[in-house]
Amino acid sequence: MAGRYVLITLWIVALFMQSPLLAEESAVDARIKAADETYWRAYNACDLKAMAPLLTQDVEFYHDKSGLTATRTGVVDSIEHGICGDSARKIRREEVPESVHFHAMAGGYEIETGMHRFYVTETGKREYLDGQAAFTILWKQVGGMWQMHRILSYDHGPAPYQPPRPSLTLSPKELSAFAGRYVSPRDGDIVVSVEGSHLRLKASHVSVSLYPSSGTHFFALERDLQFEFTGNATTLTVIEKGGPVAVATKVLDASP
Repeated sequence: MAGRYVLITLWIVALFMQSPLLAEESAVDARIKAADETYWRAYNACDLKAMAPLLTQDVEFYHDKSGLTATRTGVVDSIEHGICGDSARKIRREEVPESVHFHAMAGGYEIETGMHRFYVTETGKREYLDGQAAFTILWKQVGGMWQMHRILSYDHGPAPYQPPRPSLTLSPKELSAFAGRYVSPRDGDIVVSVEGSHLRLKASHVSVSLYPSSGTHFFALERDLQFEFTGNATTLTVIEKGGPVAVATKVLDASP
């Protein structure tokens, strides 16, 4: 029994000995996270003046599609004339929260890893998810300030579709107003039918479940498509990547 108490006492002593170190690491993580949030908030707003101080003078940015961009001036210039250079196309970067991790390193460095996704808004279109990539950032402490020293963005590709969670329920009678056969110059016949608590849309190249996001707007459960019914459900617009890709006209209501 005495041995047990000795072990417990040693464990408590060790815990308290580690507490200052853990607290210090936590404080460092908090400062880096704050710097990270400031940088990407400025990035999304194309606030180049706010971004620049968060990069070391000799920063290096490696991109799997465009290669190396070096120095603070080079990185800021590439952003100014790249994603911030087209007023008709706005890009918004967003971290995947559960993917982000920080790793302490000796010598005033820390590594941040994770996944980020990119959303695009084009003139006259709704925002849409354009893709995702992995990232690694080596942070360096310079004069008491944490700055990005090496940045890697890689494995760019399409993001897996994550449909919204259905939050609106329409009655079978309300759903039946949208049912029928529609004709599109691009896709030919499109048949919409009631399937339990949602709609089923079938065309020559697609069959998807439609759930309402409003009284006249629906989203597909299986892929990134939205649908808008207008004119008392006489017109159906198919929306992909923020803009209309097909318009269909109802030619036949559903059979009673």
